Amino acid sequence: MKKSKTYFNEVVIVLILNLFLLGCSTTDDSTDPEPIPERTKITMEISANSEIDWNNVDLVWSEEFKSTLLDNIWVFEPKNNTNPDIADQLQNYREENVRVSGGTLKIYAEKNAGVYTSARLSGRYAFKYGRIEISAKLPEQEKEGIWSKLALIGDNENIVSWPQCGEIDILEYFSYMPNETYINLHSGANNAMNGTLISANNYLESAEEEFHAYGILWTDMYIKFYIDDPDNIVYSIDRPSSPTDANWPYDKPFYLLVDMVIGGKYGGADGVDDSLFPAIMEIDYIHVYHAK
Repeated sequence: MKKSKTYFNEVVIVLILNLFLLGCSTTDDSTDPEPIPERTKITMEISANSEIDWNNVDLVWSEEFKSTLLDNIWVFEPKNNTNPDIADQLQNYREENVRVSGGTLKIYAEKNAGVYTSARLSGRYAFKYGRIEISAKLPEQEKEGIWSKLALIGDNENIVSWPQCGEIDILEYFSYMPNETYINLHSGANNAMNGTLISANNYLESAEEEFHAYGILWTDMYIKFYIDDPDNIVYSIDRPSSPTDANWPYDKPFYLLVDMVIGGKYGGADGVDDSLFPAIMEIDYIHVYHAK
């Protein structure tokens, strides 16, 4: 309450709150989780009768990392220790492992006093269709132990769960496989758990030494993946002739996810080489374009 309010108003409010609490059950000790803030949706409208020119676009959203502080459009995520699929991962997620300097976001994977630490970020915006591009440089240490990911996750994840919500991996990188980047698509029908993951790999000799633009061209009819230039398509998938929520969940808003995992069955199946720490993934910018 503001100090300008009267003492009488304060008493009334306290009494109302007490009456409300007395009316609640005193036998239920459970605490409802905090509601997840609704993400801001940004959708590209698509005309059914026009061919999209992905070089003729408007920038509708961007993250340039020009400040020394991380914008509040990002959420630091904890490790989900209840998920058995990631129980073998070694990292603890900490805010301290994210630093913004020199115009880039840096995520550090480290080992200090025997403890592995990293960071995982999700965005407060969700996008549906468009050209989405992330400029990134991958960890230089080409040794066992690191799994980096730049992805889009279905915004209805908390309703239908993963993988039914869908996941578009714009980039996945494993430090024991230098100069190689991966593209993956997860859905209820196709995912790593049932062995039908849609995946493709690309050789990129300077992935660890230079920034490259990793992007998608996304409409209601297809998702095309490119590197550095929208004309350089490295993989493409079309919407099925009979789309369902199971085989094509990609017609809904998706939010951004940035993650660095240490160890686990994907990044460290043969162990972790501690000499690679600290390992750094850098992001120069994230751009979202809509076709004109």
